[in-house]
Amino acid sequence: MSLRVAEFYSGIGGMHFALKEAGVEAQVVRAFDINNVANEVYSHNFADVPVMQRSIDSLPMTLFEALKADLWTMSPPCQPYTRQGLQRGSDDLRAKSFLFIIDLLEKLQRKPMYLLMENVAGFEKSDTRDILLRQLVRVGYRFEEFLLNPLQLGYPNSRTRYYLLAKRDACPRECLESEEFPPQFLYQVPGAGLIPPAADKQGLVDFEKAAWNHDQVRPIKEFLETLSDDDAVTYQLSQKILDRHGYVHDVVTPEDRRTCCFTKGYTHYAEGTGSVLQTKGVVGQDPMTTENTRYFTPRE
Repeated sequence: MSLRVAEFYSGIGGMHFALKEAGVEAQVVRAFDINNVANEVYSHNFADVPVMQRSIDSLPMTLFEALKADLWTMSPPCQPYTRQGLQRGSDDLRAKSFLFIIDLLEKLQRKPMYLLMENVAGFEKSDTRDILLRQLVRVGYRFEEFLLNPLQLGYPNSRTRYYLLAKRDACPRECLESEEFPPQFLYQVPGAGLIPPAADKQGLVDFEKAAWNHDQVRPIKEFLETLSDDDAVTYQLSQKILDRHGYVHDVVTPEDRRTCCFTKGYTHYAEGTGSVLQTKGVVGQDPMTTENTRYFTPRE
């Protein structure tokens, strides 16, 4: 059976790509995002999927019913929960649309059978998470929560994220089994499945301190593009940037097996926005120059 999927906060289509990579038989019937640039990229990637550019909390309930979606995928705004932000949670206006979706679950006659939600590490400690779990229990969903990092799967990028999987109790028993989830890859959030405040928040650990086997992570060089001379110049760090900020960059080489999380500020800010690549020499010994240091490309 092919799943009908509604993709909320669709961005450039990451969840859609994930469904394809996972081999799930699914049809994305509509995507929703407020960002016009992201929507243009999404439409380029998936021209057959209609994309709606409206704030989700402005949509009528009849539209959600009409979707007849079996699966909702969601990557709501992360700013209310980031460690670098104010962590205002549900009091942050950017949480409004997701709170609308949570409330809507109780009102819909035709609820989705499955939910897949992603956010930053830190969401699991938020009041929005508590509101979400209470609602899921109230309207009859079973759920599991996880923290997952690409390094665990062999990809040289550290980007810890929170994931929630939910399935309605009306779902047949066989679809509730999770033997296919490789347990060595999943860190289950303590207290998952309990109605807050019974969830043991004191037991939540800093996942990024957990150990993983770096020998099983593929080297960065396996993901690098062969750049033309013009492109190589485009992605070079300028001498001005090197002089002013070279010392604060996270610098990696093609042989390394880890890069820092890339953020919206990459190429605009030096510190904490993502790694840069030193293509020749030894980091810390050989000087960074415009010829041997560049940004990663969007495809990389």
